[in-house]
Amino acid sequence: MRNIISIFVTTVFLGGCRIGPATYEEFVHQRNFNARYMDFPKVIPQRREIYSEDKYIYIVKHPKGCVYGYLTNRDDKPEKVIGWIILSGKEHCKEQRNFTFQI
Repeated sequence: MRNIISIFVTTVFLGGCRIGPATYEEFVHQRNFNARYMDFPKVIPQRREIYSEDKYIYIVKHPKGCVYGYLTNRDDKPEKVIGWIILSGKEHCKEQRNFTFQI
């Protein structure tokens, strides 16, 4: 029993948890954070599509119907995320706040 509790506490402590109501504002906050700190051309290169003459888009689909994409520059190297947009299902684009305890 002690081992099970230790594993559970360690998982929550290191992995974090989600708490509170799911809101659009938290969804926007998380997308802005990801746009700033994640390198989508390296993380999900298989999801790249041409968006316009000067932009690529990396499309992400949430299981509840929210579809959005991260826009990157097409002309410069290396590609950099320059923003994100919701493609469909805006009413489903909600997320809970994440809490993670890091050492």
